[in-house]
Amino acid sequence: MNLKRLLLTAAITTACIVSTNLQAKADTYRAGKFTINIFDTETTRVYVGCDDKGQCIRLEDGTGWRDQGYRGTTWVNGDYYYSVSWKENSNEGMYLTIVHNNKQILREKMVAIAENLPKVDLKWATWCDVVNIKTGQLALRFKPNGKSRAGLDNGNHVLLHKQEGIWAYVTVFKGPNKKVEGLQGWVNSNYLTCTQEPID
Repeated sequence: MNLKRLLLTAAITTACIVSTNLQAKADTYRAGKFTINIFDTETTRVYVGCDDKGQCIRLEDGTGWRDQGYRGTTWVNGDYYYSVSWKENSNEGMYLTIVHNNKQILREKMVAIAENLPKVDLKWATWCDVVNIKTGQLALRFKPNGKSRAGLDNGNHVLLHKQEGIWAYVTVFKGPNKKVEGLQGWVNSNYLTCTQEPID
């Protein structure tokens, strides 16, 4: 399947993924060295994947899609795409596919490993990097669209606390301009690329 076409289809197709294929029997799967848990909240479909060392990633806002006899859900995490997919009217099962920079780096069959496992209420931190600043700096503001208190450069590492529309409230942790470390404020989230990590 062509990845770009798949992602385009995902973006323009509203597919209701309440599929018995995906939700029958179990929410938890083994895919190679990964343990995958998929569940729905009131507003989104969530993917939690953990490797054999216990390092986990949580992705929300999965996009349902249908393309050439296949259905699935895709989650975006920076330059990575995580897709759970299956062929319609087939018993071949589901597959986990991970793509980085338009190159497939993993495709593994998903095997249900348990039924009705309790969902662990993990705590997550959202870390972001400032990116795509062409000229000048990204303003760190006292309030959304308010007065600037400092400027951030590409590569500044921030912790995301909350978001209101395009505006993200962050704490600056590290990066090229050390003088802004520890400052808090609002930035335009269009210039952030973020990942989520579990908190011990």
